[in-house]
Amino acid sequence: RATRQLVSDGYYDFLNWFDDSAWYPLGRIVGGTVYPGLMVTSGFIHYVLHLLNITVHIRDVCVFLAPVFSGLTAISTFLLTREVWDEGAGLLAACFIAIVPGYVSRSVAGSYDNEGIAIFALMFTYFLWIRSVKTGSVFWASLAALSYFYMVRMITALSYFYMVRMITALSYFYM
Repeated sequence: RATRQLVSDGYYDFLNWFDDSAWYPLGRIVGGTVYPGLMVTSGFIHYVLHLLNITVHIRDVCVFLAPVFSGLTAISTFLLTREVWDEGAGLLAACFIAIVPGYVSRSVAGSYDNEGIAIFALMFTYFLWIRSVKTGSVFWASLAALSYFYMVRMITALSYFYMVRMITALSYFYM
């Protein structure tokens, strides 16, 4: 329902949206109490599909968001492990993330929760950060910063603590 509100009324109205049927009878201001990344990602995909003249309901985008990002997680795990080790290890890591029960249960169709996207954002941010450290390229560093912002501000703050500590530890290791 929150994603439908975001798509129909826009981001600013979503941030100020008071939902009187949530936390009944008190209600709540939804925009200030949720991480908007899940809804923004779904709304952006819905918008892009409509630009391409692919008619799809926002509910269908929400239902299939977790399985799509599960596939992207396998690809980002492959890229991360290939960057750290080699291509064979990357394929093995991608196969493991594809069958691990804890992640499969969070990435089935209809599971509309932050974990489906958060694990992808975590793995992709790590890949971009390691690529930027290895190459010393500002391009990869900028992509890593954007991915980090997306993960921390839009998806979840729980992975933020883990991410900061791992980057700090790896920075000491690379020095």
